[in-house]
Amino acid sequence: MKEILGLATVILMGITLYMNGQSEISNQNQFQQWQSLHSKFYTQIEEQYRRMVFEQNKKMIDEHNANPENTYTMAINQFADLTKEEFVATYLSSEYSQGLKKKSIKAKSQSIPNESYDWRNTTTVRDMKSGCISSWAFSTVGAAESYLTVVKSQKLLLSAQQLLDCDATSFSCNGGVPYKGLDYIINYGITVESVYPYTARFSPCKREGGPYTINGQEDVDDLKSALRQYGVSVFVDATNWQFYSTGIFSNCEDNVNFAATAVGFTDQYWIVQSSYGTGWGQNGYIYLAPGDTCGVESFGVRAL
Repeated sequence: MKEILGLATVILMGITLYMNGQSEISNQNQFQQWQSLHSKFYTQIEEQYRRMVFEQNKKMIDEHNANPENTYTMAINQFADLTKEEFVATYLSSEYSQGLKKKSIKAKSQSIPNESYDWRNTTTVRDMKSGCISSWAFSTVGAAESYLTVVKSQKLLLSAQQLLDCDATSFSCNGGVPYKGLDYIINYGITVESVYPYTARFSPCKREGGPYTINGQEDVDDLKSALRQYGVSVFVDATNWQFYSTGIFSNCEDNVNFAATAVGFTDQYWIVQSSYGTGWGQNGYIYLAPGDTCGVESFGVRAL
């Protein structure tokens, strides 16, 4: 009997070791597949660290998605080898909060049951990439593109890089604010991305202005009312957006560190366009819970 119990124990230990080994192999394979998909290359020492961060993030994502009380899901994406602190330092900027005055919450326009507006087809999701904190420029061109599409019937892909290089009132890849970017378009015009392509780094201005322009800009005190017409540049707290995938998000902190473009709403959520590419979130968009979630109603500005 003792021999049988001893044999069973050995077999159980063997199975456990085998399963742990298979899990480790699976995690390693997932990391290698992710590396290949996102063209990530490291030194040998750095790769060990990045694999560890990847596995910790995956564990956190799995635990989050297993909780039925959460209103949104997470997913592995291009940011999976970054800690939260690294994501914030690389893709967000506290510079956005400087010189901004939060709008007082006033009486909003009356909600209409089942009302919805969706301007996603008036602008284009782009990828700011790492090394350049340029969401302010993409938010600027997103607001201008939406205005030009709806009001002037000009469907364009405007140049964010031109703003990074030529708008002397902002700080290029170190951050900026869309109302200054809109001022640049008012004063000089802007060209398209095919003429002035995105490089994710600052360069001396190669071409000042362009043929496409707007008449003015204005602060947005009532986001829902403005979104009944076209898209709006907004300032938000994106501290916890790193692994957002689907669902309605409300897990915000109290920062102003990312410029985005609000492009619609339903009675359940705001539709906000990121500059993280179509592989992030819902094809590049995040759905924010109603109200001033992540500050979405506090710092809006739009083209006129």
